Amino acid sequence: MAFEMGPETRQVQGTWDVTTYRYKIEGKGMKLLCDAMKEKKIRGIRCNECRTVYVPGPTFCRKCHIDIDEVVEVKDTGEVGTFAVLMADMRGNPVDTERVSAQIKLDGADTWLGGTIEGIDWHDVKIGMRVKAVWADNPEGKLSDIDHFEPA
Repeated sequence: MAFEMGPETRQVQGTWDVTTYRYKIEGKGMKLLCDAMKEKKIRGIRCNECRTVYVPGPTFCRKCHIDIDEVVEVKDTGEVGTFAVLMADMRGNPVDTERVSAQIKLDGADTWLGGTIEGIDWHDVKIGMRVKAVWADNPEGKLSDIDHFEPA
């Protein structure tokens, strides 16, 4: 099925200088997550005060502003919170196969994990849809160990 851009589509030529932005990636929580993925498991960190579970886990609770370190395991199933259908590449050229990129709230977690959804026509993807992780055959401790999600 070919995708045609409608009259509302606008293309803006130019660049976006991202050197002024600063990102902090907390290594402890990411290492915890990746190490668990070697075993096809997902681990996060829970706040002892408000019980919020973060995946991947930060070193402090974003709500209570206290240090946290309680490791918990969450399920590899969850629900779609939001999604986008990628129908073109970065230059605006149509792609052969549409790709669904989603934010998924895993069961037992209070935060969202990004992934792609396969095994379903993109027209049928819905907010709140239940999905399950499909793991790589030989996990190596990388975020790509979850190959994709599919309908549960």
